[in-house]
Amino acid sequence: MHQSVRDYWISFNDPLEGRVHFMYLDVKGYVSTGIGNKIDETARDNSAPTGQERALSLAAAGLLRWLVNDAETEATPEEVAAEWDTVKSRLDLAPFGHGNFRPPLTRLHVEDDEIDRHVFAKLDEMETVLTRREGFGEFASWPANAQLATLSMCWGMGPKFRFPKFQGHVAVRDWAGAADECHFTPDVGTIRIRNKLDRAHFLLALDAESRGVAADQLVLEVSDVFGVQGALLALGIKPLTQDGVDGPLTQGKVKEFQAANGLAENGAFDDPDTVSALASQLSGLGFTVFGS
Repeated sequence: MHQSVRDYWISFNDPLEGRVHFMYLDVKGYVSTGIGNKIDETARDNSAPTGQERALSLAAAGLLRWLVNDAETEATPEEVAAEWDTVKSRLDLAPFGHGNFRPPLTRLHVEDDEIDRHVFAKLDEMETVLTRREGFGEFASWPANAQLATLSMCWGMGPKFRFPKFQGHVAVRDWAGAADECHFTPDVGTIRIRNKLDRAHFLLALDAESRGVAADQLVLEVSDVFGVQGALLALGIKPLTQDGVDGPLTQGKVKEFQAANGLAENGAFDDPDTVSALASQLSGLGFTVFGS
């Protein structure tokens, strides 16, 4: 993947998945941690694992450096296994979010640098699997935004997803067609936002190619609130959700940016001076900016 995609990956995914330092169950009942990292090889949703599935899951969990809460000592394999079993046994809590798995239900945690290390290890693994598949062999030459959107789909579904129409479009670099076929389900919560983001980035890939933007340049759009939210996240202004809603949180973060840059603190995402300052700072970080 292009370095620009790798550099933006955490900023892109953090608001969607959250950063969770303990084990929890996602909405499908899979043990997860970090930034939406599944550490569960159970074949069926919301089901107990077979013995083999449990063994494979514990091997996946063991790839992270777990620490015992308060003591900060490294957890033993037995402690990691016990934690995984405890979390997996609470399928009743899966629909209610990761907050229900906070201590004291869980006793182990991973630190931020370990989360980041694991995220990039999984990202590289997904890219390797994806690019060995038919239709994705030219992935390395794709526009950065098309790479980002496709890897985002992998993050949500795994790199072996089967979308024949989508795969046909990307095989011939038809980014508009890819934008129409990238949607996956269930289209609720952050998956709905991810679908919207993926579509937007495929359309940016189309626009970037038509304008002759270098393939390794990641393009951000700042002409609407959705794009401005992404721009603020790229600049490290958090916490913020990229949901396209011009609500109090977004207005507050726009004011934060305005205050830091000596601009009128009106909270307006479309304020010309604010958009110009956003574009200038993004360009300084290596982004190509449209809509400024």
